[in-house]
Amino acid sequence: MEDYDAVIVGAGIGGLALGYALASNGRKVCVLEARREVTPSKRGLTLQPNGLETLQKLGLLDRVLRIGAKTTHVSWYEIREGPLATFDYSILDHPHNYLLTVVPSELELDLREAFSSKGGIIYDSTFFQETLRAGFGRVIKAEKNRSPVEFSAKIIVGADGENSRVRQALQILARIKKYPDDFLFMLAGPVASLRSEARQHVARGKMVGFFPTRGLTYIFYYISGRRLQQFKSQKLESFLNELADIEPEISDSLRSLRYWEDIAHVSARRVDVNSWVADRAALLGDAVHALDPSWAQGANMALQDAVALSNTIERCFALHDFSANALKGYERMRRKQAEFVQREAERTAQLTATENGFYYWLGKRVLKRIGRNRELMRVALQASCGLIDRFSLQEQIRFLI
Repeated sequence: MEDYDAVIVGAGIGGLALGYALASNGRKVCVLEARREVTPSKRGLTLQPNGLETLQKLGLLDRVLRIGAKTTHVSWYEIREGPLATFDYSILDHPHNYLLTVVPSELELDLREAFSSKGGIIYDSTFFQETLRAGFGRVIKAEKNRSPVEFSAKIIVGADGENSRVRQALQILARIKKYPDDFLFMLAGPVASLRSEARQHVARGKMVGFFPTRGLTYIFYYISGRRLQQFKSQKLESFLNELADIEPEISDSLRSLRYWEDIAHVSARRVDVNSWVADRAALLGDAVHALDPSWAQGANMALQDAVALSNTIERCFALHDFSANALKGYERMRRKQAEFVQREAERTAQLTATENGFYYWLGKRVLKRIGRNRELMRVALQASCGLIDRFSLQEQIRFLI
C-alpha cells in the first residue's frame, strides 16, 4: 500500500490545481485518473478574472497565458437583426480584466507538468472503487490495468465530476437537475477578425458563440434537448452552412470540421449536495456544484475551490485534525459564491437560451440595458466573472426597469 498525504481522484483542472498547491507546500500527493491519457479537446475553455486571479496566486498564470488568447470585448447580436450590446471587460477594476480562452487539453497538460515538477504523481488508467476509514486516515481502493491497487492518505479529495464516484462512496446525498439545454462544442480554424473580440448570436431557441483561442476558434451552439436528435440527423454540411450564415467570416475556418465526431455534445446538469466534506474527505468542482454553462464558470470555480481547499488542508495538518468539522471551513468559504453563480447562470440561460417568447424579449431588453449603462455593465460582469456573490435588490430592479 502506497502512503500519501493526500489522494485526489480526477486529473481535471481542479484536481491538478489542488495537487499542485499541496505539492508546492511539500505534501506527498498523487492523483488517480481513469483516462489512459489526455486526448485533444474538441472545445475551448474561457478563463475569467476569478480563475485568472487564482492561477496568479498559484504562480501558474504566466505559463497559462502562453497557451491562450486574450479578449476584452464580447459583442452580442440578434440573428438577422443586428447588434444588441458589447460587453467590455476592461472596465472591471481588477488586475485581470479580460477573458483568456484556451484549449482544455492544453491546460491539463500544462498543469500536469507543473504538478509533476513539484514531485506529484499521476496514476492514469486507474479507476477509483471505494474508500474506507482507518486509524491513520483513509484507505483508497482502485483498479489499474484490471489489477487491484491500494493507497493510504490523510485525506481523499473527489474532483471527479458531476457523477462523482467519491461522492457516492462517501454517501453524500446529491440532487442532480437535468437542464433542457444541450450544447454542441467545436474547434474550427482561426479567424483574423475574431482575434480582438468574441461574438455571441441569439434568436428564440438558439444561441451561438465564437471565441478566439491561440490558434483556433472555439464555437458553441445551444439547442433545446428535445430537438437534438432531429437536429443531428441532418447532414453536417447543413449545420456548418447555418453557422456560416450566422457569422459569414468563419466560413473558411469551418473546413476543418468534417464529421459529426469532430463536435462534442454536452447535456447541462446542476448538482447540489448536502455537504462538501466528510471525515478526512472533501469534494470540489462539478462534484459539488455543476452548473449551467451559460456563465462559463465551471473551471474557474474549480480553481477557486482548489486554492481554498489547499489552505484548509494545510490548517488541518497544523492542527492534526482532518475531521469534517475541521474541513467545514472550506465549504463555508466557497458555498455562498457557488450557489450564487449556479442560480444566476440558470436565470441567464432562461433569458438567452430559450424558446419562450416572453423570456426571449426580456433577455434582449436586459442585454440592451446593460450595453447602454456602464455601471450596470460593471455589476453584471462582476457577477458573471465570479467577483461578487450577491445582487442587491436595487441592482436586480435596474436590470429590468
